[in-house]
Amino acid sequence: MTIKPLPVPARRAETVAASPPLPLVALHSSASTGGQWKALAARLDGARPVFTPDLPGYGRAAFRDGKAPGEPSLAADSAAVLRGVGSEVPAFHLVGHSYGGAVAMKIALDHPRRVASLTLIEPVLFHLLPLAGGREDKRLYRGILGIRDRLRGAVAAGWPAHGMAAFVDFWNGAGSWDGIDCEQRRHLAAQAPAVLRNFAALFAECWPAAAVARLEIPLLTIAGGCSPTVARQVSDRILDAATDITAARVFGAGHMAPLTHAGTVNALIVRHLHLAEAAEGPARQGGSFRHRVAAA
Repeated sequence: MTIKPLPVPARRAETVAASPPLPLVALHSSASTGGQWKALAARLDGARPVFTPDLPGYGRAAFRDGKAPGEPSLAADSAAVLRGVGSEVPAFHLVGHSYGGAVAMKIALDHPRRVASLTLIEPVLFHLLPLAGGREDKRLYRGILGIRDRLRGAVAAGWPAHGMAAFVDFWNGAGSWDGIDCEQRRHLAAQAPAVLRNFAALFAECWPAAAVARLEIPLLTIAGGCSPTVARQVSDRILDAATDITAARVFGAGHMAPLTHAGTVNALIVRHLHLAEAAEGPARQGGSFRHRVAAA
């Protein structure tokens, strides 16, 4: 079905018109760049400023000579994002996909007053799984550790492409690596060290899911109906913990829904921005809401 912004009462429309729309900051997945948000920026069509920075290790933020400064951490990567946005932007809407979703959550937890709304598209906050304690959570956690170990072993042996093949097939389905051309394979293989740093940053986190409940920020989670189980499980753990949240499931989409199903995903994001700006959310009024949206 088509998701459309809800109508805004005239009184609210006048209030919103008095101030320009807040900027949007969109953070990409591992082994990608800010360029993955071109379709989202085009949909907004100048309606608000859009920042799509390259996360550390990728694109224009690639490490010189392949050497990264300091230990990998979500805190360091979130600080890099905020430096790029600048202190002259006191508040913004925040969107993050996969690893970018984990960085976005870190920003929201550490700087909640700067985040007007938060959209998480399958954030890979794997540390929440063992903390949940369920048998399935632990099984899925061991599985993603196995993907990390295969990549780490392949890089150590000098065959990063082998590790990235396992990584790509895990997130996109068996045979995905074989379906891409040689130039793209070489490009992905060169990003293996940065992906390993992302894994290290993710597994270093230890904050509990209960921290999500303390966020007084309108929150939207988006998951693909055909995504790997571990991605949907992490999204469900966030959904279980949050109070002010909308959860959307995009049927037929996988982990790379922002690219493969950009129209649906971007419509959900834009709707969330409009709702956050159109009226004070339930959390600001002392209440809460939980809402699910299914998008085809």
